[in-house]
Amino acid sequence: MHMDKYDFMILEIIQNFKLENQNHIRLSVLERNFWKRIEADTDLHVGQARIGERITNLYLDGLIQNKDGYTLTKKGREQLSFAPWNREVVS
Repeated sequence: MHMDKYDFMILEIIQNFKLENQNHIRLSVLERNFWKRIEADTDLHVGQARIGERITNLYLDGLIQNKDGYTLTKKGREQLSFAPWNREVVS
């Protein structure tokens, strides 16, 4: 699966929620947080967001799991470390 910044954003939202709330994130909260983060993003058209499809693909690729709410798998946490904003800039 080729991941873009919005897929990484979903992983980050799930991870941050877990760290802040010590709980798995519900789908409705995940969607609300995603839309809040991208509402000012002029590069993204609504059709590109496809959050349901993105969550499904992340789940099928084993990056997230749903056990009474979404959480990252070990593979998902490892993948998140490769998020574009986590990479060090080498000049």
